[in-house]
Amino acid sequence: MIEQEQDKKEAGKHRFNPITLIIMAVFALTAIAGTSAFMVRAERADNSVTSAVVNNERVVIVIEGMHCSGCASGIKAMLKRTPGIVSAEVSYENKQANVEYNPADISREKILEVITNLGYKASIKG
Repeated sequence: MIEQEQDKKEAGKHRFNPITLIIMAVFALTAIAGTSAFMVRAERADNSVTSAVVNNERVVIVIEGMHCSGCASGIKAMLKRTPGIVSAEVSYENKQANVEYNPADISREKILEVITNLGYKASIKG
């Protein structure tokens, strides 16, 4: 009988208690999630290197129909919200816009269309 009690005590020493199992499971999941997050970050880094190679283009657009600097501000805001447009400066005084864009994402014609849809007449200078 004493031997049976000692065997139970020895057997109990080798079992994991529930808290230890939970801690081990959390550790394993954290290690897996950390590895996945690292892979995603590495993938993003590769994509940003690829997009940095794209050469942006610039175009000067003559705009007719602006009546004030508020018109220029509205056109600039719309251009900046347009996918493919990197930057835009619109001048009421010069009646034109200087636009930097990514030709892989938007064409010059589409830029003219954005301005025309606001109620202005737009054409490429030059």
